[in-house]
Amino acid sequence: MSTDRGPDRARRPDDSVGLHTPDQPSALPDWMLNPPPARRTLGVRLAEGVAALPGAGALRRRWWAWQRRQPLRQRYPTTVKILALLVSFVASLALVLVIYALYGQVLSGG
Repeated sequence: MSTDRGPDRARRPDDSVGLHTPDQPSALPDWMLNPPPARRTLGVRLAEGVAALPGAGALRRRWWAWQRRQPLRQRYPTTVKILALLVSFVASLALVLVIYALYGQVLSGG
């Protein structure tokens, strides 16, 4: 790859970087440069109304604290894995027994 700057690849002060400077007019339309304020939708108005209720701030902080808690599967990974294995074994055994009972009824003609 060749450049007109030479092998040192250092930027000289007279090199243009292609940024928008205040001396140049922008090519963007006015509605993009100065967009209108965002409309307040029904959801935003409802959220602001709920946030204005007494105690909403404390409830929101408690909810955030609850969301930041560490789940049991992260605190006790081995215990949760053992419990999951036992629960899945019991569920699969129950499913097999139900299928066996239904199959027995079909074979007996009842």
